[in-house]
Amino acid sequence: MSQYAAEATIAGKQEATLDRKAWDTIISGAGAVIAAVLLVVGILAVVGGNFAYSNVKDRLAPEKVTFPPITAMTPEEKSEVGDFAGARVDTGPEAEAFSRYIAGHLMEVNEGKTYSETSAAAREEGLDPKVAAELQGKADVLFKGETLRAILLNAYGWWTVGTITLYAGYASIVGGLLLGLFAFFGFRHARRSAKA
Repeated sequence: MSQYAAEATIAGKQEATLDRKAWDTIISGAGAVIAAVLLVVGILAVVGGNFAYSNVKDRLAPEKVTFPPITAMTPEEKSEVGDFAGARVDTGPEAEAFSRYIAGHLMEVNEGKTYSETSAAAREEGLDPKVAAELQGKADVLFKGETLRAILLNAYGWWTVGTITLYAGYASIVGGLLLGLFAFFGFRHARRSAKA
C-alpha cells in the first residue's frame, strides 16, 4: 500500500469519526427536545385527566343519586345494574349505569315511546282533553327522565375523556423518559466518538 493510500485511509477514518459524532449529536439533540415535549404534554395530560375525574365527582356527589338496594330491584334491573346496588352515583361508570336504570323505567311510561313521540301525540287536534292531559303528564315524566339520562351520560363522556387523557399522559411520560435516556446515551456516545 502506498503512503498516499495509507494517508487517505487515515483521513477517511477521521472524517467518519467526525460524521458519527455530528450525527450522534444531532439525533440525540432532537431526541432530547422530543423527550422534553413528551414529558410536558404527558404531565399536562395527567393533570387534565385528574381534573376531569374530580370535576365529574364534584358535579355528581352533591346530587346524592343512589342506586336502590339489591332487594328492591327487579330481576331485569339486577342483571342490568345489580353490581351497583346501593352505591352512590359519583363516578362516570356509575352515571352510565344509572342512565340505563332510568332508561328501563322510561320504557314503562308510555309503552316505550319517547318524550318527542308522546308530546306530539298529546298535541294532536281533536284529542279528548282527558287523554291529552294524561299524555302530557307522561311527556313531562319522559322529558325529566331523558334530561337526567343526558346529564348522566354527559358525565360519563367526560369521565371517559379523562380516562383516555390519563392513559395518554402516562404513556407520554414513559415515552419521554425512555427517549430522554436514549438521548443521554447518544450524547455520551458522541463524546466517546470525539475522543476516539
